[in-house]
Formats: sequence, C-alpha cells, structure tokens
Amino acid sequence: MPKIFRTMIRLSIVPFLASLFLLASSSVTVGQTVDQFNSWWFYSGKYILSDHYSMRTLYAWSRHDFVNVWQQSKLRMGIERRISRNFNAGAGYEWVVLFPYGEHPVPEKRTEHRVYEEITFKTKQGRFGLNTGILLEHRFMERNRRDRLRFKVGANFPWLRLKSGKNESGSQSLGIVCYNQFFINLGSAAKNVTLGQNRIYIGLDFQIIKGVKLGLGYMNQLIRIKENKAENNHTIVVGFSHKMDFTKK
Repeated sequence: MPKIFRTMIRLSIVPFLASLFLLASSSVTVGQTVDQFNSWWFYSGKYILSDHYSMRTLYAWSRHDFVNVWQQSKLRMGIERRISRNFNAGAGYEWVVLFPYGEHPVPEKRTEHRVYEEITFKTKQGRFGLNTGILLEHRFMERNRRDRLRFKVGANFPWLRLKSGKNESGSQSLGIVCYNQFFINLGSAAKNVTLGQNRIYIGLDFQIIKGVKLGLGYMNQLIRIKENKAENNHTIVVGFSHKMDFTKK
C-alpha cells in the first residue's frame, strides 16, 4: 500500500469511524431533527513570536437564518508551542456569548468562559497536507461547568497557482480544504448525549499574498441536544486568516 494511503488511514480512521457512529445513531434515535440555515464569519490570526512559541487569535461572528439573527459570538486567544516540525501543543481562553435561535433555542442569552488545551499533528504527502487534532474544552457557565473533547481530522490540497510573483510573498493560489470534527461530552454532560456534535466542512482557500488567506465553504453541523432532538445546520463559512512571523526582520 502506498505511503500516503497508510498515513491517511492512520490519521483519520478513529475520527471517521466515530463520525459514522454518530450519524448512524442520530438517524435512529433523533426524532425531532430540524434543518436550519446559518452563516459563520471569522477572523483568525497566527503570530510567530519565536522558534517555539506563537500566539493564536480568533473572532467568530455566527448568524442564524443566514445573517438575520444572532447565533453566537466567540473571541479566542491562545499560546501554541512547537514541539517538533509536525507536532504542536497549545492552550488558551475563549469568551463566548450564546443566543436563543432557531427551532430548539437555549432558554436565554448566556455567556460562557472556556479554557482549552490542544495538541495538533500535521504532515505532508506529496501535495496533500494532512492534519489531525484533539482539543479538551472546559466550559464555565453561571451555575455549572461542562467538559468535552473535540477530535478533528482534515486535509488540504493546493489546487491552482493563480499568480506567480517575483518572490513567494507575491504568489496567489487557490486550495481545497476539508475536515471532519466531532464532539464527545464528558462527565455530567454525557448523561443525555455522549456524541453531541459533528461538523463536516469543504471549501476553498484563496491565498492573496503570503500569510493572508480568504476562505469560503460549506459546513454541515449536526448538534444533538437530546436523544430525541437535534439540529441539522447548513452553514456558509467565510473566513479571513492572517499569519505574521515576528522572528524575521
């Protein structure tokens, strides 16, 4: 078997099987599944501070009924350490405001403070970039705390080079990006639903210049609220990503 296929299987088999289990169990047990249409708009930044440390930032503006109603507002800041060429570990904080929306709304607008720890692994096989990650998330609410694990496996492929500049910073390219991410509730949060969410995404990344990208894609987000209640959210995702290396003069 070619090396690229062995690597893809090694990176993706566990998340893939778990996602299939989530989708299969959802189709059997979820009786009240509603289809909804949302849009997510986000900015993400990576700022390289040294050979080993980077700062990560993100703001996500999530809307329901395309852009008409608030769904979620999320601000993230974190630190990432480069352990090796392909392996990173990080931690950070998120300030999240959740809004009532759709057919299965939360009772009221609420704020969550989240702390997370994350490990990521990436590799390259030919022109394919492969990545996988595990994130442990602690959600602090007004009266309680909930924990969950996020597993993510993804791939990217540089499809077209639109413009070749005199140097790398002047190049423009178009790439294909896809990922699957699922959420496992832990502790008391797992009493009603263990596998709580699944996200499948496919989209395009347009590199404007080196370190600056625009993204556009579609995400199917399945949220299991209870055993017999779920949301199937069809979501347009629009993103702006920025990477800056402060170690280079």
